[in-house]
Amino acid sequence: MELASRTMIIAPARIGFFRFILEAYDNLALLTTIDEREGRVILRYSEEMAPEVEQLLLALAPQLSPPPPTT
Repeated sequence: MELASRTMIIAPARIGFFRFILEAYDNLALLTTIDEREGRVILRYSEEMAPEVEQLLLALAPQLSPPPPTT
């Protein structure tokens, strides 16, 4: 089984929510937090599950988007 990974930046306050959603999908993917303050995470999943992961990411994008940078 080949693994794919994707490094992402999401809203820091939504990391727990995202982890919960992934667990609800029978561990569709594994989420590892790299930097909690910045919301930097790595998502690892089987290449076989890539279409499902992509579909989920598209559906959750509005909820996971980080806030705009402050000036």
